[in-house]
Amino acid sequence: MSDGIFVPWPFPWSHMFPPRSTAFSQFMAASLDSVQPSSAEPPNAMDTVKAKADSLCSKFSDSLPPVRSAEVYLVEGVAQVNFPESAMPSSGFAVTTSKLAVIYPPEFLFVLDVGLDCLVGGSVFWNPIGYGDPGFPEKNEIALRSIRKRTEPDLIFPSIAGSLMMGLKEGTPDGEVKDGLIDNGLQDVMLFGTFATANCKPFQEPTICRDLEAALPFLKYAEQNTLRRIIDFAPGWVAKRLV
Repeated sequence: MSDGIFVPWPFPWSHMFPPRSTAFSQFMAASLDSVQPSSAEPPNAMDTVKAKADSLCSKFSDSLPPVRSAEVYLVEGVAQVNFPESAMPSSGFAVTTSKLAVIYPPEFLFVLDVGLDCLVGGSVFWNPIGYGDPGFPEKNEIALRSIRKRTEPDLIFPSIAGSLMMGLKEGTPDGEVKDGLIDNGLQDVMLFGTFATANCKPFQEPTICRDLEAALPFLKYAEQNTLRRIIDFAPGWVAKRLV
């Protein structure tokens, strides 16, 4: 049986760091520097949401008003799921236990009140790697949302910021429809028979929809493009305020 490798004691550090040299002190200084926290201020997710919302407003020669208040919500899809607990070899059946589980990646909703028709929403998904998400939130994509009210349904099913859907009356020439929508401040107009989509000033969609319906006789309706989610599970989607 081997007795291991002989290591002299005291250990000859001088073989690694010669006397009268600064190698050891440099080595220790570099090690300490590697664990020092960064002096840079950590990124603020609220500021990122505000900047992205302001950038979207600028496409319509507008700017986001000052923020009055800010909140953070956690949106989760919760379902009753059967988990295997133990096996019964004699019967060949597994024993399961029913527990509540989050069945979709958690979604953090950053909400800003800027005094417009809708609250500004910034939706960020939690993408776990191991026990957490090392990129959250600054490296994760932010999806902008328009939120009518602070009710749970409005927080769970917000609208895509600045996105409209419209129904058109039959027989209206495409050119007339497109010109009418563009003249009323819409961008990226797309026509699909008696259906149209376009982009407008974000977070003011309810007022814009009412104005479009009053101004354009070929419109049957104009409405916000609301986010769709799968709902065939129970108890379902929940929104919890964190901040």
